Amino acid sequence: MWRILPFVLILAACQGGVDSITAQARSDHAVPPQPATGEGCAGIHGNPPMSTEPSLQGELADAWPVEQFCPLRGARLLDWTDSDGTPRRACLHVPESMPDPAPLLVFLGGSLFPGDIQTPYNLYEFANGTAVLGEDPQQPGFLLLMIDGRDKAHHYPFPDDTAWGFDHWYRNFDRADPALNVDVATIDHFITRVREDHAVDPRRIYLSGWSNGASTAILYGLNTPGIAAVAAYSSPHPYSDLLDPCAQPPFGNNLLPIMTVHNHCDIAGICLTGAEGFAAEMTQHMPQVEYRSVIINELQQQVAACDRSCSYSGDPMELATPGGARHLLWPYQWSGSMFAFLRERPLPEPAAAP
Repeated sequence: MWRILPFVLILAACQGGVDSITAQARSDHAVPPQPATGEGCAGIHGNPPMSTEPSLQGELADAWPVEQFCPLRGARLLDWTDSDGTPRRACLHVPESMPDPAPLLVFLGGSLFPGDIQTPYNLYEFANGTAVLGEDPQQPGFLLLMIDGRDKAHHYPFPDDTAWGFDHWYRNFDRADPALNVDVATIDHFITRVREDHAVDPRRIYLSGWSNGASTAILYGLNTPGIAAVAAYSSPHPYSDLLDPCAQPPFGNNLLPIMTVHNHCDIAGICLTGAEGFAAEMTQHMPQVEYRSVIINELQQQVAACDRSCSYSGDPMELATPGGARHLLWPYQWSGSMFAFLRERPLPEPAAAP
């Protein structure tokens, strides 16, 4: 059995992140990681880092000129090179009017497609000037930061087995470790960059995402003190997806509120694993987390359960369900509820000095 001393050391090392000032409010009851035990697994980090491999899907995604289209839409392009030598990009949308300090919403896109395409498609770029994520309902507006993925291998079925996206299988959040997940380091970097350049409300840094980006947002939020809440769409199971060879029970040192929206019929059985399966594991392993799981039908009305006929056992024919198409449709009728969920769950006020 894993012993208590390594847990203490691990969690102490992982206390870095976006903002450690308010970390104490959510880390008192941290859930330490249990090591993955499969052959070739990386212990408490789950899987080894996914290999960075050029792919046709990734090259097509990389052909989207983020460096042109981001400024063309009135936003600011941010760039960086991660520790693997991979160029990374983010797009920051600043509305004309917003609170001071301003809420920050970080969006991580789904795999296969650049995230920069997804924020106009899901209307976040238009909502960031009108939606309220701050305390005052008379002061709409928030900073919207889209962080792009990279071309790499995935534990997903073809054609997403090697494609654009984030690595949520290698769960190393130790900011003191040179082998920190490079996507985690990239998200850390861009959030810090925005906070250096803008007056960001430290109690209102939120995450959202779609599919692969949704899983990454949940995993990052649960392991990054300073993130207030997550609201995400169609996320695979962040710790134990269907094809994950090194699954782990959920863990984290930032037990923040989470809202997920899933189609009751989704591609590759995501509803069964990412909604019902993840909800059951959260109840078992992290009951102190406020977790709201919403399952919707074709009309975007909430339903009680997933459609069992939309499962996935590895047969490629099972990918040709209506869920494949629905996975590509944003749940516009639930965007307002997702924003409200975030707005109502800022970090607690820091304790007054004695």
